[in-house]
Amino acid sequence: MVHNEPVFLPIWLRYYSRFFGPDDMYVFDNETTDGSTDRDGFVRIPVEHDKVDHVWMQRTIQELQHELMQRYDVVVVTDIDEIVSPVPELGTLGEYLEHFDDEYVTCLGYEVLHMRDREPALDLDRPILGQRRFWFSNMIYSKPAVATVPLDWRVGFHVRADHHTRIDPDLRLIHLHRMDYDICMERHRTRVRRDWADEDKEFAWARHNLIVDHAAFEKWFYNDSGLEAFPPEPEEIRPNWWGVV
Repeated sequence: MVHNEPVFLPIWLRYYSRFFGPDDMYVFDNETTDGSTDRDGFVRIPVEHDKVDHVWMQRTIQELQHELMQRYDVVVVTDIDEIVSPVPELGTLGEYLEHFDDEYVTCLGYEVLHMRDREPALDLDRPILGQRRFWFSNMIYSKPAVATVPLDWRVGFHVRADHHTRIDPDLRLIHLHRMDYDICMERHRTRVRRDWADEDKEFAWARHNLIVDHAAFEKWFYNDSGLEAFPPEPEEIRPNWWGVV
């Protein structure tokens, strides 16, 4: 699901197009106005919803996953800033999916983190990993993203509705939200200008997207994983991952 994603949509397409044909990549375009979805390479599904509404988003994407399961052996569901990849020594995502026969799998979540005191701004024409040398494990992004059966999720797609999980430690979900400090801040500024559904505000879903105060943003960026008991603990990204995305 996208709304004005000029940075992340090209990255997402560049990665997943290695393993899927254009007719097999589906993107809901929720009233994009910046021209970023005016391109080939995927199936664009126009939708109209005038606010950020995670309940509507979950239902809309889940319905499509159920529909696609009638035509495909396996379906991968991600946000636009999420990259699913096996550990490089085991091959590519395409090779992983060729042999995948479980009902579903939960990826192991890692967030890429821009250390701006030692890393320059991203060159978006080059691979992300390699320019960025640090990430941290974050169980919030350990999502059930790959399935051979229809799945029911809770809001945010972080867990199944029944809370069952089956983690494959060799399959990562790489979250790029914090891959660049300034890109992240600008994305937050874009999102804070949109209307948010009452339920989203009441339950503070994805509330970090509304942090734009400079001091608060800096504190969140480096110190808040979304789980108070588990602050970010950056670790170096091994060279075998460089160039994967």
